[in-house]
Amino acid sequence: MSHSAGPQLAAIVYSRGFDIDRLLVEVCAEAARAGIRLGGLLQVSTGERGGNCAATVHVVDLRTQAAFDIWENRGACAQGCRLDERGLADAVPVIERAITDRVGLIVVNRFGRAESLGKGLLGSFSAALEAGLPVLSAVREPYVTAWQNFHGGLGIELPTNVPAIVGWMNARPDRNQATRDTRWHPAIAR
Repeated sequence: MSHSAGPQLAAIVYSRGFDIDRLLVEVCAEAARAGIRLGGLLQVSTGERGGNCAATVHVVDLRTQAAFDIWENRGACAQGCRLDERGLADAVPVIERAITDRVGLIVVNRFGRAESLGKGLLGSFSAALEAGLPVLSAVREPYVTAWQNFHGGLGIELPTNVPAIVGWMNARPDRNQATRDTRWHPAIAR
C-alpha cells in the first residue's frame, strides 16, 4: 500500500443511530460529480418494524443497481444480529468486478460484526487493497478495535463529515486520472 498520499484504506466512524447510509450516498454523489469511478456496495434499509428497526436491508451495486438481500427474516420479536451472511456472500462478485475494472474507489458498505469475526466482506477489503485500489467503508463501535487490528495502522478513521471524506478521496494518488463513470447514479438514495 502506498503512503505517498496517505492511506488507501479509510472508514467513517459513526455512532449507533447515525444515518450512515445517507452519508455514504452523499459521499458517492460527490465522488461521481468529481469524476471518480465508483464500484462496490451501499446498504439500503427499507420499511420499518417496531422500534425504528429496518424491515429489510439490502446491499446495492453502485454500478448496476442490483440489490442483494442481506437481512435474515427471523420474525418480529427477533433480537441480535440479523445479517444473512449468505446474502452478503452473493454480493462479493460485485466488488470482484469493480477490482477487475480498476475503478477509482471501492466502497464497502460496512466493516461490521461479520468482518470483525474474519468473515463477511473481509476478503473483499483485502483483495481491493492487494490490487492497489483505495477502499472506503464505515465502522461503528463495538467494531472499531477489530477494524484497527485488521488494518494494523495502514488505514485511517474519518469523521462523519462530507468535506473530510471528500478531502481523503481527492488525496488519492490516481485521483486526477479518473474518468467519468455514468453508470452510478444517486438513485440509490431512498
